[in-house]
Amino acid sequence: MYLVAVHLENPREMVVAQAVAGRPIRIGRKPESLPEETVDLLRITWDDRHVSRNHCEATMTEEGSVTLRRLPALTGRSTPNPFSTNVYHKHRHRIDSPTELKPSGSLVLGLGGSTALYWLESMGDLDEHIEYHYREKDREKEAFEDDLTKHQDYDEVSQLDEYSLRLQLKLLQKELPQQVLSGWTDEEDLLTRAAVFLENSLPGQKGVTAVFLAVEKDGEGVDFEILNPDPLARADFSPSRTLMNRLNLAKPNPADIRIWTSKDNNRVFAAESLGDEIDWVAIIPVARFDESAKIYRDSQRRPVYLYVETRQASNAAAAAFIPFIRLISSLVASLLSARADQKMQDQMAAYFSPGLRKIMRVRDQSELEPAMVDCTVMFSDRRGHSRHLEQAKGDKEILDRLHENQKIVGYITEEIFRSRGVVTDFSGDGALGLWGWPDFGDANKDHALLAVEAAEAIVKRLASRVEYEEELQRDMAAVRIGISTGRIAVGKTGPSQQWHISVFGSVANLGARLERIAKEFRVPVLLSDETYLRIRESGNRIFRRLCLIQPAGFAEGYAIHELVLPREMGGSGISEEDIRTYERALNQFNHEQWDDAIDLLATIPEDDPASLWLRAKALEFRKNPPSPGWAGEIRSLTK
Repeated sequence: MYLVAVHLENPREMVVAQAVAGRPIRIGRKPESLPEETVDLLRITWDDRHVSRNHCEATMTEEGSVTLRRLPALTGRSTPNPFSTNVYHKHRHRIDSPTELKPSGSLVLGLGGSTALYWLESMGDLDEHIEYHYREKDREKEAFEDDLTKHQDYDEVSQLDEYSLRLQLKLLQKELPQQVLSGWTDEEDLLTRAAVFLENSLPGQKGVTAVFLAVEKDGEGVDFEILNPDPLARADFSPSRTLMNRLNLAKPNPADIRIWTSKDNNRVFAAESLGDEIDWVAIIPVARFDESAKIYRDSQRRPVYLYVETRQASNAAAAAFIPFIRLISSLVASLLSARADQKMQDQMAAYFSPGLRKIMRVRDQSELEPAMVDCTVMFSDRRGHSRHLEQAKGDKEILDRLHENQKIVGYITEEIFRSRGVVTDFSGDGALGLWGWPDFGDANKDHALLAVEAAEAIVKRLASRVEYEEELQRDMAAVRIGISTGRIAVGKTGPSQQWHISVFGSVANLGARLERIAKEFRVPVLLSDETYLRIRESGNRIFRRLCLIQPAGFAEGYAIHELVLPREMGGSGISEEDIRTYERALNQFNHEQWDDAIDLLATIPEDDPASLWLRAKALEFRKNPPSPGWAGEIRSLTK
């Protein structure tokens, strides 16, 4: 049985504890236990103010249920929030403590909390529960929005006379292409052109002002920015905040059109917010006409609206002009969206393979936003690139070597793309690859294997560039690679105009350290223990456990493994018999049997770099033994 804590606002964030009979599970933001206690800890890692440090404790019963009880309050602190039913906030009710959950049961910590506890027989049951939660959430939202928004058909143009219709048609055919659609340079230029066109294009309407607004919530009200600043605008012009407050900014709706008229000033909002001289005003979402279209957003992700008002209107009803204004708004949205899509595709070309870009073109771009994801990261670096540049003589040789390095980085990128990976960054002499993100479900579950396959392909492709090293009298690979697997914070960072993909967290840092540590061991590819455990049964690959290493900047040691590759590719090419000898020596090393470890390592061919490295460490520790309590970790100073 599993006790699973899930962040309901981001189900990718979860922590799991496997229940053991007779061993309670303590749950909280920073759960604690005394040395003499037999208890497991389930730590809530996300921000939920409704969860206490030591919130509650779970105990599995003999019948297979789980009993949950709130823990007593610590001195000076309030009692942990009560349990509540796992439904939408509006319908939650309190559950008494202690309470019992049957298999597949769940509850939430706190009436307003975002952390749910699920008691499951299998982790595979969790997806169904999460889907049910979101179906209920969407149903509540739909009901709420239906209460707020009333739709009206503004496509009726019969109130305009024939002359006015002909004039608008002429403007669309001749003036619009010249004044608006061609020659614009950026968003501000296009919006300014469209606003000026509208100010001169509404038949019989005078004193027209048209502006494009980026609108957002600001405390209890709204804030806005005019995106097409006009130096000739009236000094007294100010869009109505009352009208903007009627917009549903939580979920902008392309059909949410708002109109106020002086003839019917109670229909939408009070006339006092505009002034007595205005005849009518409309606010229209900037969105394409197709049903799936969303409201266009500016670079700060604020929804954009077209705001039009008149001060000397003709007798025609305001609603009669809405189809024409909507058409201009839709054309603007189409042009801006097309440019944004092209810019997105251009930017994505640096990170995603053509196949992935094709998939991303039809998916929600929110999948690129930062998230915690289980994935595999690969740091690669060309061996000796800096040394080659330092040894170059003259400008031509420097440029030739930079051109050669550019080709090598291109080969690395091609192999990452070929294995369905993502390139998240480039350095001068390498690339950072990522697998498992964006999350496409089952297609990404083998991300560790895909990364290792890419590493093999890179080393093989660069086999013609191996260099003979006199010191070891053997060929050395042209590239070093470190691979690490686990939960990584990954996603777009930076402004929308120039975003890039970044990875954060200890798993990513470990991958970077492994690429550097590969230089110490003089092997092409190093894997973290988690990567190795996920792929060790796949294929006919040979691995060697090198040691327990404490990378620079890390507080603990990590088991690392060499992906053994042939000598002709620059790998160690060590035999399986010598691997067994090395690992026996490593066992003696970890038990501080220095002489035995040294003797075993001496039987391995002298051109094996890892054996020479471990032998040097054994000689060092024999002279200066480690502190009591040493667990076998070897500190690396390489960053």
